Amino acid sequence: MYFFVKTILLITIFLLSTAIGLLISKMYENRVTELKQFKNILNILKTKIKFTYEPLKEIFRQISQDKSNKIEEIFENMTYKLSFEDVKTSWRDSIQEADISITQEDKDVLKELGKILGQTDADSQVSEIEVTETFLDMQIEKAEENRKKNQKIYKTLGVLVGLFFVIILI
Repeated sequence: MYFFVKTILLITIFLLSTAIGLLISKMYENRVTELKQFKNILNILKTKIKFTYEPLKEIFRQISQDKSNKIEEIFENMTYKLSFEDVKTSWRDSIQEADISITQEDKDVLKELGKILGQTDADSQVSEIEVTETFLDMQIEKAEENRKKNQKIYKTLGVLVGLFFVIILI
């Protein structure tokens, strides 16, 4: 009985440590994906501002309708907050509160856009979105480099730490 319990415990420790390594490595992949999704949504936002002249609340609502990813949920939150806050505050707070894998540096780049949304004419807003897209391209490059560098490390580290504990406990 003792041998059986010990074996189950060792297998559990190994699997948990491997899972933790996989989860950490997945965060790097998620960051790249989320930044690309944000860039695509900013492109939609830019097009709608440029050609439809709809209010931002309506544009945010349209973007949030799909809800196929966490980025669209941010826009749903923005739509809700626009009922009692200005665009700048709702944009900043929604991005900061978002439970996504992007870094604080990424969030800061995105929050800068909120300072001009709804405050100036359509051409200025489109220009600012294009500048933000350029910054996002740089952030995507950094995220890709980090993913390539760290993803394999954390996967391997999770397995090795699991093996280390299993060997120690044997």
